[in-house]
Amino acid sequence: MTEYLKIYGERNTCTRYLRRLIELNFDVGVLEGGGNKFVQQLQEMLPGKELVRDISAYLSYPQDLGWKHSSVKNAQEIQKTTIFRHNKIIILTLTKNPYSWLLSLHRRPYHQYYEKKPDFLTFLQTPWKPLHRENVHSELANPVELWNTKNKSYIELHSSVLDSLRITSEGLLQSPEIVIDQMANSFSLTRKFSGFMNHDESTKAQESTSITLDTEKDTSYYRDYYLNEIWKEKLTPAAIETINNSLDDTVMDYFEYEFL
Repeated sequence: MTEYLKIYGERNTCTRYLRRLIELNFDVGVLEGGGNKFVQQLQEMLPGKELVRDISAYLSYPQDLGWKHSSVKNAQEIQKTTIFRHNKIIILTLTKNPYSWLLSLHRRPYHQYYEKKPDFLTFLQTPWKPLHRENVHSELANPVELWNTKNKSYIELHSSVLDSLRITSEGLLQSPEIVIDQMANSFSLTRKFSGFMNHDESTKAQESTSITLDTEKDTSYYRDYYLNEIWKEKLTPAAIETINNSLDDTVMDYFEYEFL
């Protein structure tokens, strides 16, 4: 029986960084999800056209458990898949502080095709139109509801019988070696060598050039920015109040985040 890891995490939560760490430190397969590479490359040639990738992600779900940025389906649905029935599957979820995450999402509002990107306060009050492959079945009132919805699905996953581990972006940036050790100890993963190998280059460098990216910023920059909460300087009282009005306090408590 082959062993696979599946990562779920919203956009801008360090999913690429976690995958690089796994590839450097473990001899284990990682399920990419979201359809095959050819379809993804085809979609890049058609800006704003997501239907091809949505269909591809739907068809490939039994083999890869879907797009990494999607809401997690319930345990019963996962257990029915071909990949789960014939292999050992370990699911990892990544969650980021909602305030810093919303700032990141506004900076790069992937898959929202605005005629003109709104300012941050307006963005927080603008409905979010999910893609079909996000496994969110209706338009959401705002991007805060997107954070609530995705992370509620993670909570349900971790309360099920499936092998899973919850990780926060902040915990990963602060102590990547501890996260790797926790994964190794919890699931008896085979290490490539006895020590720990980190990845310090920007993981954004491989993304589409259709969006301006900070590819020169390495892990040290992001560690300083997020762990020292420099992002708080960008939040106005009005923005904080707007976010707080929509945040789900049960999700905040579960992931041990505090309201500002």
